[in-house]
Amino acid sequence: MKALIIVAVVLIALFLFVVAVYWFNLDTKLVKALEKIMMKHYDDMERDHRL
Repeated sequence: MKALIIVAVVLIALFLFVVAVYWFNLDTKLVKALEKIMMKHYDDMERDHRL
């Protein structure tokens, strides 16, 4: 019974986390923040051919 309560609490916590990410659009904000770092990295890479 104790294990079932722990599983239920974990599932509720994960659900609330997913709802918060969706509500505040945090996934898009994280990608936007990482985009600058990724673009700097890929712009500095040496290319084999011209685009």
